[in-house]
Amino acid sequence: MKYLTKFVLKGLSLLSIVMQIIFSLAGAGVLFAGIMLFLVSGDAKSELYQYVIKPEHLTRGTLLVGCFTALIIFISLIVVMRALRKVLNNIYQKNYFVADNLLNIKVMLAAWGIFTLANVSSLIIFAGGSGRTLSRVFADSWSQVGIYTIFLAILYTLYLVFKYGVALQTDSNTVI
Repeated sequence: MKYLTKFVLKGLSLLSIVMQIIFSLAGAGVLFAGIMLFLVSGDAKSELYQYVIKPEHLTRGTLLVGCFTALIIFISLIVVMRALRKVLNNIYQKNYFVADNLLNIKVMLAAWGIFTLANVSSLIIFAGGSGRTLSRVFADSWSQVGIYTIFLAILYTLYLVFKYGVALQTDSNTVI
């Protein structure tokens, strides 16, 4: 393996670790905000109602469901980054078509599917909480959902390639 390829693989692996840390911090912030929705009192409570809940037709329940959806999104992204790092490390070690890579790509596929569904549900929650119609919210963000779906299709294709590669590798190992 060439030096540049090794450098890029290690750089991407390091980047996935950094992204896991960033997503973890963001998830912790969302969790903190969800907990604080129930603990605010006094002036903070009046500001919450004045600046957040009243103008946007939101309720505490809507905000809590939004926080829960955001937490699911961040957890999904952390799982995707962790599985990606494992695949990159296996490729760095020249373990291309092994069952571990296939499993990690399957995990990435499932986590990205959950991420996509959570994003669509967050759009629905936003439509209900903002007083905008659902068609208007999706009209503004259809490309976002389309990109997530296209990436899901790319991941599925990659999964099929690795699945076929693992089968060929197993067949090759039994012949030899």
